[in-house]
Amino acid sequence: MSIGGFVAVSGLAIATASLAMAVVIVALKVHRSLRARVWERRVEPYRRRVVLVAAGEDTEDGDTLAELAGLTRGTRSDVDELVLRLLGKVRGEPATELVELLRRHGALERSARELRSRSSLRRARALHLIGRCRDWTHADAAIEALEDRSPRVRAQAARTVGQIGDPRAARPLLEALRLEGVHAGDAAEALAGLGHGATDALLWALHEGSPRARTVAAHLAGTGGGPAAAPLPVHLPERKPPPTGPGPAPPAGAGGDRPAAPLAADLAGRNPDPAVAATAVTALGLVGRSSDIGAIAGATVRYHPPQLRRAAAEALGELGDPLGVAVLVRLLADRESQVSEAAARSLLALGPAGRAALALNAHLPTAGAALAQARLTGVAV
Repeated sequence: MSIGGFVAVSGLAIATASLAMAVVIVALKVHRSLRARVWERRVEPYRRRVVLVAAGEDTEDGDTLAELAGLTRGTRSDVDELVLRLLGKVRGEPATELVELLRRHGALERSARELRSRSSLRRARALHLIGRCRDWTHADAAIEALEDRSPRVRAQAARTVGQIGDPRAARPLLEALRLEGVHAGDAAEALAGLGHGATDALLWALHEGSPRARTVAAHLAGTGGGPAAAPLPVHLPERKPPPTGPGPAPPAGAGGDRPAAPLAADLAGRNPDPAVAATAVTALGLVGRSSDIGAIAGATVRYHPPQLRRAAAEALGELGDPLGVAVLVRLLADRESQVSEAAARSLLALGPAGRAALALNAHLPTAGAALAQARLTGVAV
């Protein structure tokens, strides 16, 4: 076969395959649309009663709930799907009544059985229902699912344990961050909702967790994502270093709690992952004190990656202490524009002292640009 013939045959084959794929996609969309319409028709006779319960408008005797609970087995699954959709939109007593309806229909028991199914899709759907119901009775199963063999199931398990709110899930959730499928955002949101019960697990992650676990823990510590998170970078139990030789004894009272500065230094020095160190430095900027400027400044040393140096420059601005001006002035000449620009923004944020330093270094491109922008926006410089 000549080259021209081969090209013609290949082109025809590709066109045929593309057409077949397009037909399959359209057929799937049509099928899903038809299924949705059929489901809407089946559930329509019960929609008003379900909405009454969800709106808290049921009678004092719970007549509507009782009617829905007495539905035949064939219609229960359709109503359960409608209830599950509404559960994400209601709170308080109506949500409790909807969960009770699912319980009477046996949906929670079925979900518990489906957690042992061979199908990852069924296991994920079961976890989804348990999470929406905030069912504490299946919290242990949800925690176990964080180690499931399927990434899809592990991802759903992370969301489910957060919805249930059992503090025992904190450390298993942080440990699961080493696995594919468990997203850092889902883990952070779940841990933030666990409150003070997650404190010990977050402390463990900061010291011994995987890089992703340390990043999440440091992020929560800096943003104050939950009640337990905000104090974490401020005081941590000290790990005494091994003796390096003869020398003076440590002062009385040394050990115990330590300021946050060594935490940032440890995370910057012990971890090859710059994201962990950058997140810790950002946390110090948000909740630190003047005594932490040294640790943040240590992250601006030239051999550190730009991501970490930029985070340190931004942290000094967030900290808001004029003692950081000298460090930021040095960063104005950084070879990475993202670092020098962050330093200029932070100097503007530090008030008169920072703006004066920018004016003295107006010959540097980044400083000059920051001053010009400040004047255009009406900032006195």
